[in-house]
Amino acid sequence: MADRFPTDKLPGRLDERDLDVYSEEFERTGLTGALNRHRTVDRDWEDLTACDGTPITQASIFIGGALDTSTTWMSDAIDAYPRTLPGPSAAHILEGCGHWIQQERPDEFNRLLTDRLHGLR
Repeated sequence: MADRFPTDKLPGRLDERDLDVYSEEFERTGLTGALNRHRTVDRDWEDLTACDGTPITQASIFIGGALDTSTTWMSDAIDAYPRTLPGPSAAHILEGCGHWIQQERPDEFNRLLTDRLHGLR
């Protein structure tokens, strides 16, 4: 299990202005909204059992960071995309990038996303 954690130091994701915005908002609203998403994981699992094994045929793209624990923990699922996402799909793992890919590598993220969208025409 330990091999699924990134070994290098995570790159800087947020600058002080970003942290100020998030801090001020959490001070104003609390953490309830952010935590509620995680509280529904079991319900989501139950709601989606009827779809278990059903391939997703709509167009899709996954862009993840190699230093993001979510990406490393879900590597088996990402590897299975050709089978589970048989529609027009693409997966890109950005080396040296963490969880906040659109902030860490905005130009590359936007290029991958717009190239994908243009390819669906």
